[in-house]
Amino acid sequence: MKPKLYTITLLWAAALLALSTLFVQDTYAGDGFFSNIKRFGKHTYVGPFDISKLSRKKAKEKLAADFSDLEQNLAVELLVQDESVEVPSEVVTFDVDSTLSQAASGQDNSLIASVSRDGLRTVLKQNFDSLAFSEDEVDTVATKIEEYVRSGIMPQRIHLPEYVPNLYSQTQTLASSTYSINELPKGLRLIMEDLNGTEIQPNTTFSFMEILEGKESASASDEQLTIMASMLYTAALQTNWIIDERNISSELTAEVQPGFEAAINRQLGLDFIFSNPNQTSFTIHTKWTNSQLELTIEGLPFVRTYEPEVEKLTTYEPKTVIRYSAFVSPGSVETLEVGKKGLEATVKRKVLLNGSLEEYEDVSVDFYVPQPRIERHHLVQAENPFDNTNQDGNSSSESNSANPDSSGSDNTSKNPSNSESNTSGTGTPPGNPSLNSNASGGSAGGKEDDKIIYDKGGNIMKFDENGNPID
Repeated sequence: MKPKLYTITLLWAAALLALSTLFVQDTYAGDGFFSNIKRFGKHTYVGPFDISKLSRKKAKEKLAADFSDLEQNLAVELLVQDESVEVPSEVVTFDVDSTLSQAASGQDNSLIASVSRDGLRTVLKQNFDSLAFSEDEVDTVATKIEEYVRSGIMPQRIHLPEYVPNLYSQTQTLASSTYSINELPKGLRLIMEDLNGTEIQPNTTFSFMEILEGKESASASDEQLTIMASMLYTAALQTNWIIDERNISSELTAEVQPGFEAAINRQLGLDFIFSNPNQTSFTIHTKWTNSQLELTIEGLPFVRTYEPEVEKLTTYEPKTVIRYSAFVSPGSVETLEVGKKGLEATVKRKVLLNGSLEEYEDVSVDFYVPQPRIERHHLVQAENPFDNTNQDGNSSSESNSANPDSSGSDNTSKNPSNSESNTSGTGTPPGNPSLNSNASGGSAGGKEDDKIIYDKGGNIMKFDENGNPID
């Protein structure tokens, strides 16, 4: 009896041990007998993948295929300033077993992924060689990637400076511009002081006129505002900032380089506006030393290099406009406006990546109309329209007196007014042919005195005995 009881006890013990093994395997490994039979409830998701009403075995098979596709279509970007880098799929691995182990039935669950620290370190070093990442920072970035991919939704963008604050301590001078001036006027000094230390916040728009509104520097002249705005524009072209509004004057502001003017005109509402598309802030610094005004932009360095340049500068000679006046002495010329050459400046920008030209951008074409030269000359004397002198020097009145039978003589006798008009053209009193004959045979100087002079309005001018015009 006892041996039989002993055998039964051993069988029960073996059965309990087997059941315990199944439960332990089911609990810790998720591959137990009961786990494979048990199904997930309705509305059970792992990221975007639906495993509702699937057994654990079927769910594992499905997720293995889904994770494989997800790794092939991985789209995780690491951003620093103007550069974004795709994380290679080899760096990220999705864990099916760990994901199923923590999956709760009837709920939305996250994916479990792991990021290779060595692989990530290589990616950072190759693409952001101007920045230094410590081991702790590499681990922080890897952890953030693992968190971002838990949703299983692509693409994902990770801005590194948000999670690696030490990168902000690596700021440096990114752009600069200068303006030569012997003495610093009060207006420029006030603008310089107000701009110094100004921060350009991430993803914001900057208006030159708004930033100075209500400040003492607002009393500066438009020309002084234009000088500082042009300096800021020159420096901005050395960054990836977006220029939203920029204007030029009708005449290039003194000492401003052609192609880099940013005119400010408060009456016309001309402003200088740009946007910062980056996730980091920048600081504007200004100073005046050794007769030179300097403006610099400080911030986290860009991956690319931006180099604006004047590709072509064309000048146009001014035309000359001549005005006539009786008040200008004969032979002399008065210069009213000296005129100014016209300019056309074509500006382009090189975008360099690791020292190699990546893009050659069109920036602007600025044109300044030439200003004409204006001169005033002595009024030109017009010929007397009533002077009927023939080419041989004989006047028509003289020929008429020599031939009384001519039609001219007949007309004179019938119409005394005609005789007066003809003689008045030669300066001879009417009814005196002898004087008329002497006048026609006189010197050339006598003829010059008899000419009628007209002003610009077409009116006959009068002169005194000294030959000066009478108003």
